[in-house]
Amino acid sequence: MTARRHTHTLTFLGTGASCGVPSFYCGCKACEEAQVDPRAARDCSGILIAGKQNTLIDAAPELRRQLVREGISRIDQALFTHGHFDHLGGIPQLEFYVRVKTKSPLPIYTGEQTIATIKQQYSFMLDTLDIHLIRAFETICLDGVSYTALPAAHCKDSYGFLIEVGQGDETAAPSPCPSQSSRTAGQKGQKGDGSFLSCIKENIIQDKNEPSPFCPSFCPSRTAYFPDTGPLPPETLEYLQDLDNLIIDSTFSGKNWMPATHHSIDEAIALAELLKPRRTLLTHLAMHFDEPITLKELEHKLLSCESVIQVAYDGLSFEL
Repeated sequence: MTARRHTHTLTFLGTGASCGVPSFYCGCKACEEAQVDPRAARDCSGILIAGKQNTLIDAAPELRRQLVREGISRIDQALFTHGHFDHLGGIPQLEFYVRVKTKSPLPIYTGEQTIATIKQQYSFMLDTLDIHLIRAFETICLDGVSYTALPAAHCKDSYGFLIEVGQGDETAAPSPCPSQSSRTAGQKGQKGDGSFLSCIKENIIQDKNEPSPFCPSFCPSRTAYFPDTGPLPPETLEYLQDLDNLIIDSTFSGKNWMPATHHSIDEAIALAELLKPRRTLLTHLAMHFDEPITLKELEHKLLSCESVIQVAYDGLSFEL
């Protein structure tokens, strides 16, 4: 078997829900733990893919602090999953990075509704942004990495991204990836009773021992990033086979207050055990709601899972 050549690194800038951990108004055991254990403290969610360039996915309100913490002094482009404040609120902190340092508009890629939100909320700095529309199931290549926008179940025009390393020339300009553009978008699975598990079970289209028709044999690394989503649409699930890493919304502990638009920890575990990626990382963790859970308790809970499931934390980094 050919050894994998790692060319890019993924870093979690934030792994929390919009409430953050600890929260100023909360004294639950998760917040108390976060006061003394830095791994348990969580900013709003976002990641950075670093290779020859730095690609940001989402800009949390704490973006400046996150980048300083990780020693990151350059952002070359950004993608956005959706238009909620906890994923866009850091955009203004990029304004003077462009005006003072790069003096060239920052390329950003996102969906139509999110573009509209950015234009409305940040009209004062549109001259610093080079905005590009990316449609559902479309793939773009940036710095030798392909990003496929896959519909999420969260808000209008919300995405997760399938991140594939090893698709082609690392020095190529941003462009559609030919290997991806041949995919059939929006294929439908069988209909079930609409439940979380039924949706997943009835739309896993292939035996895990068979090569995926959506994963070329020359693609060495596949990571799916879904920081905000409820039960994934069947046409999205079809893309999520033979994953190296599944990074998934795990907002609620105990009862899921918003089952159509978020996962609970237990639902994220169920998804992982059905999709069977090589590793699953839980992100977008509220930790307070519905039942407070500490990082120590959650890590112990995951020891009983059949699959390899880990709790992501701010600053965690691994090679793709």
